[in-house]
Amino acid sequence: MAGIIKASGRETSAPPNPGRSFQFDDMGQAYLGNVRSEAAKIIAEARREAAQIKARAQGEGQQAALQAVEAELRKRIDQQVGSVLTAMQQAVQEITHARQAWQQHWEQRAIELAAAIAQRIIRRQLDRSPEITLDWVREALELAAGSGEVVLRLSPQDHASLGDRVDRIAKEMSRLGTVRIVADSAISAGGCRVETQFGSLDQQVEAQLARITEELSG
Repeated sequence: MAGIIKASGRETSAPPNPGRSFQFDDMGQAYLGNVRSEAAKIIAEARREAAQIKARAQGEGQQAALQAVEAELRKRIDQQVGSVLTAMQQAVQEITHARQAWQQHWEQRAIELAAAIAQRIIRRQLDRSPEITLDWVREALELAAGSGEVVLRLSPQDHASLGDRVDRIAKEMSRLGTVRIVADSAISAGGCRVETQFGSLDQQVEAQLARITEELSG
């Protein structure tokens, strides 16, 4: 390149040629580079935000799905538990009813057994103490007092063996009404039945025990 010699004796570069046109290439390239860099940053940021949004949406969706599944499981479990509780309550009721029925059955059997035992004991006692029959006759006639004509029914064997003493009791009770004594094969030994116009009073062993059994069973 041609140089210019100044007074100092040093050579300096020639000034730009005033006839050369101004070039924007260098400045344009730098500007475009900056724009591309900023654009890349914006795109990268947008992608990061999109990824975050997507991840958050997926997380929220998974959470919502898990909550829905848990709610459905809870609902099914509640239904199953409810069914089990209903079945258990029904089973408890059935067991309770069965136990009550069993208790009532055996209580009834116990009462019947006790009545049967009592009947045998009373029968033996009647054979040894006929006065028991006379006491029942007296008690029945007293209860029938004021009923007008009274019919006293005895078993044939008691009528034969206790007839005289029964007649004396009937005479004692004559002030209470007329008493007619009848031998009746339907009456069991040891007992009696008094009949009036208002009803009858059964003093047979079986009838008395039946009344006691009914009261205990009730």
